Amino acid sequence: MPLAATTATAEAHARLIHRLGGEAWVVPVPASAPNPALEVGRLGALPCWSIEASVRDASETARMLARRGQLGLLAADDHARGVRALVVTIAPIRVLVAAIADDHALGIRRLAALRLDEQPLLAAAARAADALDADAAGRRAFALLHPALARIVAALPGRVPVAERHAWALLQATRLLFLRFVEAEGWLDGRSDFLRQAVDEVLAGRRDPGRHLLQPLFFGTLNRRPAARSRLARSFGVIPFLNGGLFEPHPIERGRRWQLPREEWAHLFTLIVDNIEVTLDPESLDGRVTPELLGRVFEGVMDPVDRRDSGAFYTPPGLVRAVVREALACHLAPRLGQSESALADALDDPDPDLKRILLDLRVLDPAVGSGAFLVGALDLLHGPGSRDPRRVRHLVTRRLHGIDRHPGAVRLTELRLWLEALRAMRGRRPGAVAPLPNLDASIRAGDSLLDPLHGYPLAPRAGLALAACRRAVVTSHGSAKRSAWRALCEAERRTLLAALDERDSVLAFQRRELVASQETETLFGERTSPPLTVRRQLARLAAAHAAVRRERRALASGTAAAPFALEAAYAPVLALHGGFDLVVGNPPWVRAERLDAATRAALGARYRWWRGSGPGFRHLPDLAVAFLERGMEVLAPNGTMACLVPNKLLTADYARAARQAVARDHTVHCVADLGDDPRAGFEATTYPMLLIASRTGASPGHRVRCGMTSDSATIPQSTWQEAPSWSVADPLVQTLARRLARQFPPLGSTHSPHLGVKTGANAVFLNPPDSLQEYTRGAVRGRDIRADSVATANRLLWPADRRGRPWQVIPPPIERYLMPHRARLEARSDTVDHRWWRLFRTEPATADHRVVWPDLARDLLATANVPADAVPLNSCYVIVAGTDRDARVLASWLRTPWIRALARLGSEEASGGHRRFGARTVATIPLPTGVLGGEWLTAAGQDDAAADLLALTRNEKRALGELAPSRS
Repeated sequence: MPLAATTATAEAHARLIHRLGGEAWVVPVPASAPNPALEVGRLGALPCWSIEASVRDASETARMLARRGQLGLLAADDHARGVRALVVTIAPIRVLVAAIADDHALGIRRLAALRLDEQPLLAAAARAADALDADAAGRRAFALLHPALARIVAALPGRVPVAERHAWALLQATRLLFLRFVEAEGWLDGRSDFLRQAVDEVLAGRRDPGRHLLQPLFFGTLNRRPAARSRLARSFGVIPFLNGGLFEPHPIERGRRWQLPREEWAHLFTLIVDNIEVTLDPESLDGRVTPELLGRVFEGVMDPVDRRDSGAFYTPPGLVRAVVREALACHLAPRLGQSESALADALDDPDPDLKRILLDLRVLDPAVGSGAFLVGALDLLHGPGSRDPRRVRHLVTRRLHGIDRHPGAVRLTELRLWLEALRAMRGRRPGAVAPLPNLDASIRAGDSLLDPLHGYPLAPRAGLALAACRRAVVTSHGSAKRSAWRALCEAERRTLLAALDERDSVLAFQRRELVASQETETLFGERTSPPLTVRRQLARLAAAHAAVRRERRALASGTAAAPFALEAAYAPVLALHGGFDLVVGNPPWVRAERLDAATRAALGARYRWWRGSGPGFRHLPDLAVAFLERGMEVLAPNGTMACLVPNKLLTADYARAARQAVARDHTVHCVADLGDDPRAGFEATTYPMLLIASRTGASPGHRVRCGMTSDSATIPQSTWQEAPSWSVADPLVQTLARRLARQFPPLGSTHSPHLGVKTGANAVFLNPPDSLQEYTRGAVRGRDIRADSVATANRLLWPADRRGRPWQVIPPPIERYLMPHRARLEARSDTVDHRWWRLFRTEPATADHRVVWPDLARDLLATANVPADAVPLNSCYVIVAGTDRDARVLASWLRTPWIRALARLGSEEASGGHRRFGARTVATIPLPTGVLGGEWLTAAGQDDAAADLLALTRNEKRALGELAPSRS
């Protein structure tokens, strides 16, 4: 889309600038104007420009202007999506996206509240960027807390693992931050400076803040009813009884009675009390930290090892709300006989019937993280308007459920939901604040994937017993609550024991049956030995039987804690209601190689979709695939799942089983690639995709929406049921790709793509000393390939003949150079004999006639112009051709816009706008019989001649032309 504004767009932005208190005018710009931005006004010293462009183009334009040193506010309208982007051209840029008609968005109102006319240009730009950045306060809080927590961890006993010390420090920070929210509402004795004065008094008296302030405040005041408080607790004044969920000793505190040095307490208090301002008001305009930002803050200060291993990443609130909203619309539209768009609109003003339905929906986030999706669900299920405390309590205790392996994430989710309960009580006196709900039974720490009860569904009777225990936990306090929690744990333990007894019986029966089936005699009365396969099966059954009996003995004796079992923890939902209505979330994106061998084996045995497509890590799925299968299992028969997953699940071989099962057995409502969605800008290295699917089968003719807006393109789900991959591209292009696959043989049927040379030790072989130059060849990396040329600035040590066969003996200069690296070279996985200096995959890379392209690029860049002595490395792919002419014809074919577009269609997205053009992608490219003849290359219009070989229509050429990036 051209980056030039129409007069109508400029007038719209002029009206917006007037609203913001600035001066505005309209300047028509001719179509040939070189300036991509149109000046329409000024906010104080800050110039304002207007363009018609997508959000992505607006961001790129803002970066360009920033590089030129042009500070200002850039406004862009994307009429196709109905959104407006506001960007300040200051690095790093901050992007606010709002509906074009929404001049009351929070960021716009923040801009209007500024007085930029009193600021110099740079200060005005910085303040405007802060106003557009809803996350700025969260990042400032993180910048303060992160080093403070590191100081506390360093001050605690060094013999204790860092993760445990970090968890203890984080627990103290979460409590203090929560208290800041309570104090901000005037609920700590009606004073806004309660904590500051209390800390000053303790420090002035040279007392320990932890022992003499926090312990009596947490464990003797906030978790006790006023009548049960001691004289010291009553001296704090009117403090509400909030309950013992947050304000009771944590297991870490019971096990580690640490005393933090006074100066560290003073430092932490100073940061949180004096430097972090908070508010329960989500519409705050003054940069205070709101509950919505806590997820961002604590995602940042999580222990970095835990964060990496768990694959936990913060999800922006705007994206959370959009995902939950789409999930509700897709789930309820068939039930209520409405379109999804009509149902989504109804959520803004639900009628009484819809309100009742929303309050009855049961929601699960199986990897709850910071609780963002449960808070988003609470907001939509509650409905617009002021919060009703009873409705909030009902939702957080009976309808919202979450699981996480990380205890800190569980505590943070509880904290977020408690803050939502406090928000519903704003304006009350301290003594009138009701106790917060108990969330122990709703938000659980554990593994939602590997459930010990899998395969042994609970009977309704067991579900009723567990439901009664669960209700007791929710409604009790103090010692009664502790007793109720022990009773619930005991009931779950008995449920596990019953399941283990049943599994014991089943395994014993299977062993007996297998032994009996082999008890045959020969004609002479001799017993035959069972075949090897049967002996191995018996050994596996015996090992499983012994493991079950060991687990049962440990559980029955009390020497082992009962493992978390989702089936038992949520028995009232699964056994009595058939499952959850909604499963939502952003499950961990963890690659298989980061999982230990035992976990990989357990996941492979448990989940059909996760078993992979071949040997090696690259064939094993991302952990998100297992979460998809688990989510489908715990849904009610008509339930709906909405998850953010890596978008490579659309094409990756490892996700083929998941794609085929979902397309065959379930209803896919929406598959939206969010790579360009500004709401999806969270810190993950994989591009996100939204998948919404229901457990019920798809109706004939059902179409999948390929975007999050009602006017997004749709694709028949039936086309995905047997397809090797899913595509959200233009349906016309997909139909064309299927037609070409049927009509023409694939390139891979005659020319196999191969990876380039693998060294296994680039640091050793690339660019050796100048004294070894006579033993080198040019090295071609993927980044060295252009549209039809190759740069060979690097040299590769080549201890081999011309075809790459390793020499039997290497010359002394090479031996002297390589000898210090011998152990490393011998340890390479491809080394097979004594020639430890060898290179691998050399034969295709040294062929006389080659077509080469990079694995990772923005476009398919194929060339046959490779210097004779140069060899492509394994960041390149190679096709071997029979003649030089064939190589040049093939390279030209791969450079045509139609083939580049088809390659892009089948490639995997990577970071920075790049894509992976792997062997499978290029091997499936159509190769009509007339291509290698090359006559089409001599035509006046080569692209048109290539289109004739593919029998492309005008509309098909247009669609492919839009998909292929311009060579300019």
